[in-house]
Amino acid sequence: MAEKIKEGDFIQIEYIGKVKGTGKIFDLTSEDLAKKEGIYDKDTKYGPITIVVGAGHVLKGLDNALVGAEVGKKLNVTILPKDGFGERNPSLVKLVPRSVFKRERINPMPGLPIRIQNNQGVVQSVSGGRIKVDFNHPLAGKELDYEVEILKKITDTKEKIKSLFEFHLARADLTGLDIKINGKEAEIKSPSDEKTRRFINLTKDILATDILKYIKELDKVRFVDEFVREKQTSTKSENKTSK
Repeated sequence: MAEKIKEGDFIQIEYIGKVKGTGKIFDLTSEDLAKKEGIYDKDTKYGPITIVVGAGHVLKGLDNALVGAEVGKKLNVTILPKDGFGERNPSLVKLVPRSVFKRERINPMPGLPIRIQNNQGVVQSVSGGRIKVDFNHPLAGKELDYEVEILKKITDTKEKIKSLFEFHLARADLTGLDIKINGKEAEIKSPSDEKTRRFINLTKDILATDILKYIKELDKVRFVDEFVREKQTSTKSENKTSK
């Protein structure tokens, strides 16, 4: 009998998200399918993802549907707007002065995705000195269909920790991440890569909070940064004996 998923479980899944009615794919984990459908993005990380059920790592409607599902099985889920990207809000369709676009050096055209004053929207129409912009999420008000395959349940503590790093630092290179478990304590040594170490330090509080919240077998987390002096190699000129 297949094991059933409960809230708080770490599970690895693959999925395809489509807009109901049109079948348009808006999210997926398969790189091959993305290339086949002509929606491949070189900046997107493809492949199975690990989530914590009930932690809000996926849309609410999908999160709810995963509870009680069986490991190794596939499921089809229809998500209503209220459990997806929300209902459309007419008040988020606004007229923006052309001067704002000039200041941001944007040439407004219908259908153009824009970001103004930290708000993302899509230009609906351009008329005279004012431009109509829809600041609703593009999928607001739409029903969604998900095809999900639950590949496995994650039980190893190190794997759980690494999955939380991958969730919060999806673009970071975590190959050098060193995790040691000693009883109820986890010691996490950052990779030597300076960029990755900086990313980890910026999200350290969030990572520690999630580790202790969702990994019940741990009571303490310690982050370690290690710096090693680089060995200096002598040049040929330095090794020459003066004449």
